[in-house]
Formats: sequence, C-alpha cells, structure tokens
Amino acid sequence: MKKQTILIVHNKYRIPGGEDVVAENEAALLKEHGHKVLFYSRDNSEIAQYGSLRKALLSASSIFSCKTYLDIRRIIRENNVDIVHVHNTLHLVSPAVFYAAVAEGVPVVQTMHNFRMLCPAGTFFRKGQICEDCARAGLECAAKNKCCHRSFWKTLQLSAMTQFHRMTGIYKKVHFICLTDFNKEKLLLLNRGGKQQIDPDKVYVKPNFTKEPTESGKVTASEIATSGQPYYVVIGRIERLKGSTMIAKAFARTRKRVVFIGSGEQEGALCCYISRNHLQRIELAGQLSHEETMRILAGAQALVSASQWYETFGMGVIEAYARKVPVIASDQGNVGNLVIDGVTGKKYKNSVDSLNMALTAFEKLDRKQLGENAYKEYLEKYSAEGNYRMLKEIYDQMTGES
Repeated sequence: MKKQTILIVHNKYRIPGGEDVVAENEAALLKEHGHKVLFYSRDNSEIAQYGSLRKALLSASSIFSCKTYLDIRRIIRENNVDIVHVHNTLHLVSPAVFYAAVAEGVPVVQTMHNFRMLCPAGTFFRKGQICEDCARAGLECAAKNKCCHRSFWKTLQLSAMTQFHRMTGIYKKVHFICLTDFNKEKLLLLNRGGKQQIDPDKVYVKPNFTKEPTESGKVTASEIATSGQPYYVVIGRIERLKGSTMIAKAFARTRKRVVFIGSGEQEGALCCYISRNHLQRIELAGQLSHEETMRILAGAQALVSASQWYETFGMGVIEAYARKVPVIASDQGNVGNLVIDGVTGKKYKNSVDSLNMALTAFEKLDRKQLGENAYKEYLEKYSAEGNYRMLKEIYDQMTGES
C-alpha cells in the first residue's frame, strides 16, 4: 500500500482553537504511519505587525494570495506531493491554495471546520439564535446584517470572497471532509436549486479523533487539579457563541466549582461579573497550553459545554471521553449529538435553568460509570487507529488507488 506524501495547509487564528489541534494531530498520525508530511502554516497574529499599506492590501490577498499560490506550487514540485490537505485558509493562506494544487495536477481536500462556505460568519448564528438565511436566500443577507464582527465592510469582504470562488468553479474540483453527516447535509445546500457548486461524490464524512493519553498524560499534575476540591471545567473561547455567560450564571446558583480555560471577547465582562457577585468558585485560568489543559480536564467531574451554535464537531467532547470524563452539553447541533444522555453525560435545553437542573441531576448519577461509558464511546468511534483507516481510504479514493 503506497504511503502518500501529504502537504498539510493551515492558517492559524489569532486565538488558538480546536482546528490547530486537529491539524497537528493529523500530521502526527500520518507521520506515525509512514507518510512524508509537509506543513505549510500561516498565523493571523502576523497581521498585527503589518503597516497601514499592507493591511489595506489584505482584503485583496485574503481573496487570492499570490504568495500562497507560488509557495504551494513550489512545494508540490520540489517534494513530489501526492495530496494537499487544507484545514483553514482565512486570512493569509486564502483559497489560492486550491488553484495551486489544481494547476499542479494534485488532488486537494479541505476539512470543513466551520460553515463559512455557506455563511460568511461561519456559524449559522445571528442575534442570539440559529440563522440559515445565507444558505436559503444568498450571501447578501450577511452583509445586510453585518454578521462578521458587526462590520458591513468585513462581512462584504468575506461574502465577496466566497462568491468569487463559487463563480470560478474551483470548489467543484476540491474534495471535502465533513466531520458529521449533519455537516455534510449543510454543505450540500450549496447545490440547492440545481446549481452544482460542489461535486457530491467528492464529499466524505470523517470525525475528528484524539490520541489516547499516555500514562503520564493521565496524571493531573496541575495546581487546579490537585487542590483537593472537585471541579467542573469549561474549555474554549470565552464569548457569546460559546455560552460562557450562561454557564457562569448557572454555576452562580450552586456551590459547585467551575474552571474556565481560554480567552476571548467576553473575558473582561465575565471577570467583572465574577468579582461583582463575589463568585470565588468560578475561576478563570486563562489561555493554557494544550498539555496543561488536558491535565486539568482529566481531573474534572465533567466537561461543560453551552455552545449556542451548531458547532462543526466538538473536539473537547472526545478529548474528555478519552480521559474518562463525562460531558454536560446543550441538546443542540453536533456537540449535543456526541453526548448520550445518562450514559456518557447529561444533556439540557439551552437555558440557565435547564443547565442548573442538569448539574443537579448529574451529581445523582454514577460518575465512575459515566466515565467508563465515555471511554468506551471514544474507543469505538474516535480513536487514532480507526481514524487513520478512514483518512487513508479517503486519500486512496482521491488518488484513484482504492
């Protein structure tokens, strides 16, 4: 069986997130199975160092980066790359990577970590609720509602970028990996009304995975985890989209301890809320390394999620399962679909009251059994070996080797 040479392409966001972890995990997994792996990466934190002229030109280069186009073509030729695997292109990489791969005659696949091809904001979320207007009525809905950072111009830029590449037909030449059947169904809305924007035969489903922790990784060596006080943990950006305030309000009604790991636009407001109400049991740990985050997660009673949007997967859920940690999540979208109520955790309706009741109900369950069930779910669906087989099968179909 041929071991393909893979070029992984990923544009990191300014604030680290799950996509970074997935890209790094897949690169390591492929290397372990004998593939030659190259990594082409850009980081949006670079933009802060740009001068005014370069920032002004960013709008154009985020639509098509000549640097990316030339870099990718050179890397493919110099390394005899068999497959280009893209994770994120916004803002510095740009979709130019697709054109470069096609020009070199190399199959290219993108893992769909968000819904940006149908929704410029990437979330199907507006004004505190699920919104699919752009998927049904067109991308102009986003600009009208200033969906991206509450800016008409930023939203228009992202809408124009998506529309431009739809018009060129490049997406018909790209393969796509969706993380769930739910996401595949959403992506195929691009072909509504008989307008084929993508090739359905090039759309695959493969969930994310996480490696089983080593023995050392299971040791909760952090100060938080060794304090002797039971705690729950929240991992991810602190923002409205993640339901951070909802979680804080629910825990404020209890005597339970919760630790938030991450940073984001609501961090300051959440800190003020905690201070104003003297909520010492709600702790903000800030942005931590992935290793330290996993150590804290391993010692938690449960991972708590209150995501307000569909989410495209829910990486934190399977990382919790791998460490025998149950999950408490809202019964909405992909995260809710990953949790089996009363078996691997608890589900609740999307409200403070419902979350509060779920926390009470959770503590009446057998925590150890929930953890064992969660671990079994991980082994059956989200382990590294099973995931590699799925990924290799996709690569073989792309190159005609299956």
